[in-house]
Amino acid sequence: MNSISAFIFGSIIGSFLNVCISRIPNGESVISPASHCPECRRTIPFYDNIPLISYLVLRGRCRGCGERISPRYFVVELITALMAVALYHRLGLGYEFFVGFVFVAAMIAASFIDLDAWIIPDVISVPGVV
Repeated sequence: MNSISAFIFGSIIGSFLNVCISRIPNGESVISPASHCPECRRTIPFYDNIPLISYLVLRGRCRGCGERISPRYFVVELITALMAVALYHRLGLGYEFFVGFVFVAAMIAASFIDLDAWIIPDVISVPGVV
């Protein structure tokens, strides 16, 4: 693994964190349905769901309805990617990296959920106690 791999890994996890951030407070599944536009509910095809790149290519808009997509999606993916690189440089690739990354990912999700909904869900905070 190198810095580029860590960045790509982090951005992919950041994309999943966006799903968690938008669905967990509403009691929705993070697995299904597939990613969709928050406005028109159109399923986002795989080529429009590439972390960071798709947001830039589509200029932060849904391909289906043209509605603006929150910059938060891009920010979460970028922060997660940068944190993965920072952890990789600090800890190398190993057990400590993955433990640290899980903790950082949980903190990112909890922080953005708290900003939106003013709650920190038990599904994130309780495992974090361990």
